[in-house]
Amino acid sequence: MGSMKVREILRMADENRFAVAAIDVFDYQSAAWVVEAAEREKMPVLLMFYPDMSHFIPFTTMAAVATDLAKRASVPVGVHLDHGKAYEVAVGGIAAGFPSVMYDGSAKPYEENLAVTAAVAKCAHVLGVDVEAELGTVGQGSRKEDFCNAELYTRPEQAKDFAEKTGVDALAVAIGNSHGHYVCEPHLDIKRLDEINRTISTPLVLHGGSGIPAEQMIESVKYGINKVNIGTEFFEQCKKSVAAHMGRDGFVLDHYKEAGEEVIDFVRGRIARINPGHFSL
Repeated sequence: MGSMKVREILRMADENRFAVAAIDVFDYQSAAWVVEAAEREKMPVLLMFYPDMSHFIPFTTMAAVATDLAKRASVPVGVHLDHGKAYEVAVGGIAAGFPSVMYDGSAKPYEENLAVTAAVAKCAHVLGVDVEAELGTVGQGSRKEDFCNAELYTRPEQAKDFAEKTGVDALAVAIGNSHGHYVCEPHLDIKRLDEINRTISTPLVLHGGSGIPAEQMIESVKYGINKVNIGTEFFEQCKKSVAAHMGRDGFVLDHYKEAGEEVIDFVRGRIARINPGHFSL
């Protein structure tokens, strides 16, 4: 077990009809808590790093920390750079040591997204690095128009063209999901997801996993989602747990351990929520 390529973990998920929880982490401790949760659940997990976090910790440092934790794990753990919104960011992640990167050109015109994604994939695959891309608009949950407008969703026929021409290892789709807090309950277009899944063999990714109702999450996995991204809820749980315990008297690391148990329980709950009665290693 231990460190495994992201595309291999996603293929495992596809073959066994489950989805991998992909958690945006920000330092050693947050990543270690996620790995511990996955080990207790006996499930694979992905450690992701958001590029904006490089203001606090360099790409090279986080890549080294995450890959070392992955090697030591008793379950499959993949390491991934999330949402590189420029060619230079995605390729910079490769140079820094990330074994999997995302190029997110979804805000650009289709032909430009396709061309830059293909260029990133060509570079990455020469070096044995996996690539995730995004097609359709996965905007912000704070804007209802971002996730309630079917005109912005991924089109199955376009997904087929995109997957064939770029050769990406995973594709993030827009089916009524958005990042961050939702201003109202999202309603995933499961029929569209099913059609996309029948049209391409590329593993599918659901961004904006924080706040999607459990029953919709389960349906999305049933109809093709192999990776669920969770960031907002995880960050908030870390903040809440650490703040609750750090104000006490005594040795600070003891309280950090107590906070960690709460975060581990949260991640275990999200893994189970995505895969009730889940596949286990």
